[in-house]
Amino acid sequence: MIYETSAYHREGDTQLTLETFKDAISRSHNSHSRSVEIYLKNSIMVPADAPDEAQKAERRSDIYLLRAALLRLAERYCCERALPPGSEEALAAFDEANRVADAIADARLGLPYSTIEGAQLSPEQVERELALRVPPRVQHLVRHVKKHGKLDALQENLSAAVGDYAKSYLKSEEVDRILLQALTHVEIVAFIDDMIWKNELTGTSKLEDAAPPSVLRALWSVSKLVFWVWLISAGIVASPLVIPALPFDGMLLAGAGLAVVGTLILVFLGALGVAVVVKEKPRKRKHHQSILDMIDRMNGFYLEFRGSGPFSLSHFKKRVNELADTGVIWPSGLFVLIEDMEARGIRAF
Repeated sequence: MIYETSAYHREGDTQLTLETFKDAISRSHNSHSRSVEIYLKNSIMVPADAPDEAQKAERRSDIYLLRAALLRLAERYCCERALPPGSEEALAAFDEANRVADAIADARLGLPYSTIEGAQLSPEQVERELALRVPPRVQHLVRHVKKHGKLDALQENLSAAVGDYAKSYLKSEEVDRILLQALTHVEIVAFIDDMIWKNELTGTSKLEDAAPPSVLRALWSVSKLVFWVWLISAGIVASPLVIPALPFDGMLLAGAGLAVVGTLILVFLGALGVAVVVKEKPRKRKHHQSILDMIDRMNGFYLEFRGSGPFSLSHFKKRVNELADTGVIWPSGLFVLIEDMEARGIRAF
């Protein structure tokens, strides 16, 4: 994985150690904005020889945008306190921003490629690997999850990283929005993926397994078994034609007996099976519908809060609690962040 944010950056073919990197900041910039630029350069993961569109995709990614927002907060912090660019106090502020960004980025599995493979990344791959959220352009969430699977972030790791952010003195509504969407999207996508993912052994998904059983399907299954019993019986009856030494009367009796007894047993078992299907149908239908309803509610939540327009924090919290009441288990960091925003007096984000 090519990711050493606090250790080096690429400038041509040169890699800087942590010590020389910080020394370069002190020597090379005459403004805090230059510090932002250097830290962002150092965070780049896509190789310099990757296609231009892939490199641009990284700069549009959630991870990069979040880091940039945190570094701008550090820049504002330094300017408000008139800290000299490159001073120990200023570097401490930028290190804090970078540390929080690293913690959030590390909640993901990262870019699993070597330098050579990284040079061949497509913009779509970069966007997907560095995403914390579902792209706002997505209209059909289930279709999107079916194609791309889960977001490449672990809920518990993301919650822990959000805890680091909540403890930090560098905060803004821009970062709040990214993290609130990330925390809700990761749970929504994980639930949908868990319901529609097809088990390799059974070939069915949990949603399909929860579907009400069909009486006609049960009868069809029994009828196929009866057909095979009669086919085997016919083979037994006809066996003397192939093997003359076999007694015709005995084979006829054996075949007929198997056909009659086998059919009676299968009809009896089929009747029991149909009775079970009829009894289970209401419960299965209720369970299946509850999954569909949950997916629909989650999709509605995603559509409501996916854009870049302002949202009321109180309304967002209300909708989060409504889904929690229906059984959604949100990452714990979500409530930590909401409480932190309320403590800061945030009303909209």
